[in-house]
Amino acid sequence: MNREKLEISLSAAIKQMTENNSAAAGIIDELIQTKGETIAHAILIILDDMNIRGMQIQSLYKMCGQNIEDFYEKTVNITKEDIEKLNSLTFAINKYKALLEGTSSDRYKNPEKYLFTDEERNSMRNKKSKDMVHDILENKSKKELDLRPDITSKEALNIINKYGFTCGYKKTYENKEKQKITYRVFYNEYNDILYTKSIEEPDIFLWGKAKLNILRKYSHKNYKDIKANVYLGTKGLISYSIDLKENPFKEYQKILNRKEEPIKEIKKEYFDETLIPIIESKEALIYKENSKSYKEVATANIYNLLTFKETYYDLNDDLKKIYKPLFDSCEEKAYDEIIKELNADEGIEIAQKIQNVLGINLDKRKLIEARERYQNRLHQKFDSPKEKILKYFIEIPEEKNIKEKISKIAEKIRP
Repeated sequence: MNREKLEISLSAAIKQMTENNSAAAGIIDELIQTKGETIAHAILIILDDMNIRGMQIQSLYKMCGQNIEDFYEKTVNITKEDIEKLNSLTFAINKYKALLEGTSSDRYKNPEKYLFTDEERNSMRNKKSKDMVHDILENKSKKELDLRPDITSKEALNIINKYGFTCGYKKTYENKEKQKITYRVFYNEYNDILYTKSIEEPDIFLWGKAKLNILRKYSHKNYKDIKANVYLGTKGLISYSIDLKENPFKEYQKILNRKEEPIKEIKKEYFDETLIPIIESKEALIYKENSKSYKEVATANIYNLLTFKETYYDLNDDLKKIYKPLFDSCEEKAYDEIIKELNADEGIEIAQKIQNVLGINLDKRKLIEARERYQNRLHQKFDSPKEKILKYFIEIPEEKNIKEKISKIAEKIRP
């Protein structure tokens, strides 16, 4: 599939040029701030003529030391060598090829010229492997690679293994572009959970929602120095979440160096705060690939919980032990999530979609029980003396006619 022709207006052109890449959006915004809209618009047209969009913009920016002035100069004075380097950085995760002599109009006359061929990809892949081996033999190897977008599957899995993670769940499915995607869940001796999603070719990229989730006992002195979610009260827990983009294990090592006590025994109530994320089911993964709205993602998340019993059986034995509390309470939690969504404006549509589109039969009795739990949680939020005083100043959220909403859904519930 060819890229759409660039729109004339700047706002529309920006949307097309980012290709949903948040880093590219930030670079374009910085370009506008430093060079103004007119020059930034001209730069976007130049980049588009060379078939450079989305993550290619991000890679070009990295080639310029993440300096916007250098990025501007590089774009205006780009060379054949620059184009070759950019392609070598992006071929593994991007089907579009940058061309020095390309133009937007030519792209529609000769679309195949702007796509990597299998032969070109294999050639670059072999060159990359030879260069790495040469550097190692010559002792020129840079510091150890971390999980970067252009890393190969074998390299990535070796690094994950080196840091003590074992794969406990693996599912491969086909996305809407007919690519094979593999979703893996890893864990280690601390019960830290690592999620990855990658194109299952000789090349891999770990992107999007891939994360490393860490659960520890809360420590005031350590929390001051690092971003994390703190769960106070009786639990006394702290949760770290590291994006799997560049160098996630460097950040992970900082957390390990804090020597905070890991949570060895995962209890049922920990899942109430989603400290341990739900493992994706294959069906929900496919559903999310084709769904972008909040309503559709919420539906898929609840669907994961309702089908967790089936997913649970696919885990290896050690990962099953970690997720046993969720397994025991997944249906209850799923109904809690439905009630939470029913309290939002889109709740009825979400619940109906779970039932009618995904084929899950909702139980009215369980919906009512979940509603009672929701009510209890609202009123239990104010337990300490200070919180009881705050109760007079803070309005407890209204239920927004949940009774009526449950009744409406019940009419559509199949017996």
